[in-house]
Amino acid sequence: MSTNVFAVKAALRDMIKALPELAGYQVTWGYPTRSPERRWVFVGEVFWPEAMWATNRSREEVFEVAVIVNCQLSAGTAEEVELELQRMAAGIEDGMKANPSLGNPKVVTSDFVPKKLVSFPGDQVYEGQFESVVRVKARL
Repeated sequence: MSTNVFAVKAALRDMIKALPELAGYQVTWGYPTRSPERRWVFVGEVFWPEAMWATNRSREEVFEVAVIVNCQLSAGTAEEVELELQRMAAGIEDGMKANPSLGNPKVVTSDFVPKKLVSFPGDQVYEGQFESVVRVKARL
C-alpha cells in the first residue's frame, strides 16, 4: 500500500515538538508510556475516509491523524485547564497555518479540525483533553 501517512505523521509530530507554545509538553507518536507527563500531546490514530483517482495515472488520498492534547493543573479549575488546552490547540493550528504542507511536496491541503474538549477533576489536579484531527489531502 502506498501512502503519505507516515511521513506526514512524523512531520506533524516534529512540528508540534518545535512549537514554543508547547514547550514542556511531552509529544509522542502514539499514546505516551504508562507514566506520562502531566502535559502531553499524542499524534496517533489514522483514518482514511476516502481515496480517489485524480487522473488515470495518479491517485489522491485523504486521511486524518488524531492529535490529542492532555493537561493536568495542580489546584486548577475546569476553566483554567480548558483555557490552557485552547492555547495549546491554537499553537498547533497556527503552526499548521505557517506550514500547511508540513514540508511534504505531495500534500495538497491540510486542516486542523477540533473534535472534543473535556475536563474533569482528579486527585488534587484538574485534568482535561482537547481532541482533534489533522485532515490531509495528498497525492500518491
